[in-house]
Amino acid sequence: MKRRDDVRLAPLGLEHAPRMLAWMRDPQVSANIGLKSEPSAERTTAWIERALGDPSIRAFAILLGGEHVGNVVLDQIDERVGAARLSIYVGEPAARGGGVGRTAVALAAEHAFGAMALHKLWLTVHARNAAAIKSYLDVGFTVEGVLRDEFVLEGRRLAALRMGLLAGELAR
Repeated sequence: MKRRDDVRLAPLGLEHAPRMLAWMRDPQVSANIGLKSEPSAERTTAWIERALGDPSIRAFAILLGGEHVGNVVLDQIDERVGAARLSIYVGEPAARGGGVGRTAVALAAEHAFGAMALHKLWLTVHARNAAAIKSYLDVGFTVEGVLRDEFVLEGRRLAALRMGLLAGELAR
């Protein structure tokens, strides 16, 4: 798998809140991640503060050439099972479509399987998000199932794919 060498992850902090809020207000981002409430500065700050204090969440800023362009989150961390849910968005439109997200997913997976010693990552993605699905497959994720009518996009129900990646399956 081809990775970009100008992408890295950094712990998400309060300094990232303004850009995060702007991206949550972008209909293309909010619709694709299934945002259920109106974004606000207070909600964004509260989410980051909660993530910083919650051991079941690891949130990272995606940096492209040192510039914050999106976020990747490992949450619902279950240490007993050794699993976590992965979610990601590239909020900066100019950073989309060039492998930034794919590289960030791979870096997050390396962290999960290395430093966190997890066994499995899982995610859900709506069936119309072809670019994300391709990126996940490129990293090594496998489609584990179809969740019928699980997602609402532009007022229409869509299937969502449940995808998983085991520690030994990460594409190099």
